[in-house]
Amino acid sequence: MKISKLLMLGAISLMSSVFMVSAVAKPYPPGTQLAASQEITLNNGGEVTSVDPAKYAAEPAFNLGRDLFEGLAIQDKTGKTIPGVAESWSANDDNTVYTFKLRRSEWSNGDPVTAHDFVYSWRRLLDPKTASPYAWFAAMPKIKNSAQIMKGEADPATLGVRAVDDYTFEVTLEQSVPFFLKLISHPVLVPLHKATVEKYGAAWTQPANIVTNGAFIVSEWKVNEKMVLKKNPHYWDADNVVLEKITWLPIGDANVALNRYLAGEIDQALSIPSAQKKQLLKKFPEEVANTSASLGSVYYYMNTVAGPTKDVRVRTALSYAIDRDIMTNAILNNGGVPMYTLVPPQTDGYKPYTPEYATWTQKQRNEKAKQLLTEAGYSKDKPLKLTFTVPTFSTDVKIATAMAGMWKSVLGVQVEIKQLEPKVFYALKDTGDIHRGGWVADYNEASSWLDVFVSTGEFNDSKYSNPRYDQLMQASKVLSDPSKEYRQAETLLINDMAIIPLYRYGNDQYLIKPYIGGYERTNPEASYYRKNVYVKAH
Repeated sequence: MKISKLLMLGAISLMSSVFMVSAVAKPYPPGTQLAASQEITLNNGGEVTSVDPAKYAAEPAFNLGRDLFEGLAIQDKTGKTIPGVAESWSANDDNTVYTFKLRRSEWSNGDPVTAHDFVYSWRRLLDPKTASPYAWFAAMPKIKNSAQIMKGEADPATLGVRAVDDYTFEVTLEQSVPFFLKLISHPVLVPLHKATVEKYGAAWTQPANIVTNGAFIVSEWKVNEKMVLKKNPHYWDADNVVLEKITWLPIGDANVALNRYLAGEIDQALSIPSAQKKQLLKKFPEEVANTSASLGSVYYYMNTVAGPTKDVRVRTALSYAIDRDIMTNAILNNGGVPMYTLVPPQTDGYKPYTPEYATWTQKQRNEKAKQLLTEAGYSKDKPLKLTFTVPTFSTDVKIATAMAGMWKSVLGVQVEIKQLEPKVFYALKDTGDIHRGGWVADYNEASSWLDVFVSTGEFNDSKYSNPRYDQLMQASKVLSDPSKEYRQAETLLINDMAIIPLYRYGNDQYLIKPYIGGYERTNPEASYYRKNVYVKAH
């Protein structure tokens, strides 16, 4: 999933067997004293353009989606796939037909959630008329006719999904795809209430109209100010949902968010400015919590088809001239680990690739960068000039400023930094020479990152196109062990330097009010569900 992003079940390789529903329980330990008021306030980092699951494109929307809607499966705190609306599932002998048995559950208006709702929403997601930025995600596992539907070459009604009956949902794949079940907990693959969507059109997500099937519903939405969610009494597991109210704030400035946390207005401060971090963690030891390394990479797209970055020598020089150690240790101080490739090494089943330039000293990289830029025709008298587009999040502006400073110091590059409001940035089509990218895995497998850069990739903002790369990624889809193909593909991507890899998320510390329970940030894909959160008496 795009940054503002599932571990398989151990028994997935034996998919002819049925995965049965696990027991549900209260999210707090026995004996916990709960507060009378079960309300929390959180920062979502930016305003969202929509809470329509088909319109999600970045992490702020996915955060809300996990609260409002529930698909066939969700994840636990370790990233394990567990039942959601589906209480069991099975597959045929060659793993091309999956059958999901749905529990009896309700929409927030009391209507039953049925297999027909999944059929409707999955078809809608792929329909070109919907213009979903995540249509590719449903086409990736090769659901029958999905690619043709997405291209407008087949009717959405021909998609390989059907309601066998009201509570049996069937999915047919064109061929076995080993990681299919890693995908089903994704926030775009949820059901939708057809009558509501068709009655209200684009306005169906407004608080007065929206119907959801997740643990919460939207009760108030003031754009650029707040979104208020309240507990959904019709949710199938409502008896075990403790929170009554969540207020999400769209604050992009880490300093502003921190000040509001310190003033008691926000219950969690995930991004602490590096200059204050050490002091604050020491001052509030009872509020310090740890977040596990997630399956996320931060990188920067470079335009490979136009402008000065069309030249691979320019792209390579820009990547080499970035001192990633200074970036992670001095500027960010957020637990980040320098990256010289795309896929995090902790990815399930992946054998990391180490490019030669990662083994050099920064002095060696700088010297090679100067040489490459000279070969590309740039000099002191003819300096390289670039546009660099970033969202107005304070951390992104800080990183961009530091990168521009390094390029100026090492290569004499003149950089114009363009700052855009997040929702404008995410909708931007012409992003200039370089712009901020990043990805958190949609499932725990290397293709979650590598599929971004196939020539037809929805989020391939570098416009990277290499036929051999496409061929490798296409071949990988039906292999039981595609690690060799993944490694070859990533080698091509980095040799072509379509992106500037910067860092991956490592273990970090943040602040959370000590009375907030059930919000352990251990999920490797950063998939968190507020249905598990509760407020302790304080």
